[in-house]
Amino acid sequence: MKRRFGFAVALALAAGAPVSALAAKLPLSEQELRSGDVTVRVTDLTPRFLDFYEKAARPGVTPDERFALWEEFYGFAAIPPTPEGKTIARQLLDAAWDKYPAALDVIRKGAAGMQPGPDVAANEVRRVLGHEGPFKLQYVVYVGGFEDNAFTAGQADMPMIAMPVEMAPDARRRILRHEMTHAVHGQVAGLGNEWERSIAQTIVSEGLAMHTARSFEPDAPEHLFVDHTPGWLAEVMPRAGEILRGIAPVLARSDSETVFRFTMGTGTTGAEREAYVAGWLVVGHWLKHGRTLAEIARIPETAMAAEVEKAIAEMQAARS
Repeated sequence: MKRRFGFAVALALAAGAPVSALAAKLPLSEQELRSGDVTVRVTDLTPRFLDFYEKAARPGVTPDERFALWEEFYGFAAIPPTPEGKTIARQLLDAAWDKYPAALDVIRKGAAGMQPGPDVAANEVRRVLGHEGPFKLQYVVYVGGFEDNAFTAGQADMPMIAMPVEMAPDARRRILRHEMTHAVHGQVAGLGNEWERSIAQTIVSEGLAMHTARSFEPDAPEHLFVDHTPGWLAEVMPRAGEILRGIAPVLARSDSETVFRFTMGTGTTGAEREAYVAGWLVVGHWLKHGRTLAEIARIPETAMAAEVEKAIAEMQAARS
């Protein structure tokens, strides 16, 4: 289960702001869903992708020309707003290019072919986290690179979830609940989903999302809710104590370099995405000791570093 973070175009869409770089692209396809207190604005980017694909699939188009067309006519990917982002986007496109023909039928169905609906998932997660009152969400359907990398962005009052259309239905259901947890958590705790946020907030947010998604399928293997790639969880868990020790000193840091290192890069042990390991363990520790998911969702941002530090100390003490 690979995820998260794709921001440059995504944040502009979530905010509803005009983006000059989108001028060459097709108009956005949008509709609104309502279910009780939930209002979802669905933005479907699949027509833009298909427009790009038609141009890029012509005979004689080189990989460099293809990426230039991608930037001009589509330009949406799950990438961080860092210098590495453009390189990652190019790598994703190149790796996925030969897979797109087999997925065109799914891509052409767009948002209409994706289940469960975002309104259904929103009500499911709201019940678990005890959210009441109006809930508004922007739901962006896009074509990714077969990396199953959904993400959440935006502010607490109008979060945005972006879901790739090519994702397998079972994975989509679990990952949508994961991402919906981020959106609902943002409201109940008054958090944004910006790229630069403290490592402690990342640990709490990711751990809460993984455990909330698993709460709907408690008998399913835990790796389905945690794995970055097949076998990743089993590989990193023997280093769990070392990962916790290494991440503890940087809990308050929120600079882009540190966020990238512990979410998409390699941390102090050389393992990828160490914040996810810490999140799974810390929230699991709290649940084991009697906290509910709804209570964890209400930990104030100002208290997160101290709360996570205490949990890590308790787990380290229990290991010794």
